[in-house]
Amino acid sequence: MKTKLPLVFPCLLLAAGAHAQTPAPPVYRHSVGVGFERVGLDMPDAIGNRGLLNYSRHFRNDRLVVGANLGYVNAQNRRYLPGTNDFYVYGKRRKRVTSDLTAAFDFIRHPRHAFRIGAGPSLWYRNDEPLRSLGYTLNLTTGEVTNVRTEWGSPIKEVNFGYNVLVEYEYALTQQVLVSGKLKFFDSRKAGQSTIYGFGLGYRFGQ
Repeated sequence: MKTKLPLVFPCLLLAAGAHAQTPAPPVYRHSVGVGFERVGLDMPDAIGNRGLLNYSRHFRNDRLVVGANLGYVNAQNRRYLPGTNDFYVYGKRRKRVTSDLTAAFDFIRHPRHAFRIGAGPSLWYRNDEPLRSLGYTLNLTTGEVTNVRTEWGSPIKEVNFGYNVLVEYEYALTQQVLVSGKLKFFDSRKAGQSTIYGFGLGYRFGQ
């Protein structure tokens, strides 16, 4: 036993040295990205596409992320005629210019995976043409729709303040290239509520 003891301590020292020399994964402070999302507006069938530009600042070893984005939404402005067989009338397209600020916390401490929940303020500009009145004649026997009468009001152009809620899963393809899936909710008392889902592609930098 005595002859083996001198060999134990050098082995322990070598193991400790190898562990100490293992490089820690880099921590990045910034990220930029693009996104594509589907945005539900105030009508049940009013869904538009939103393109996004994102910037995020990462704090506390990536556990806290504060992100800002700028987006644009374009959606059909259609109204269903009740009692008909999928008959719609169409107005001018609905548009949104959106900006969101979100602080999110990561619940998974992992170099490749992140699961974040966050919230923050939002400022959305909307351009909508409201439908004032709608009339039509429906033949109950044949289902034919005739004599359709619509009255569209003056466009609503205004800025609406609200808040957003975010649930996000992010995966690092490499140390710097990121992909993510997101579920969001936006609420503005005046312009209504929006449920949003989509994906993003990002790049982080600045150690």
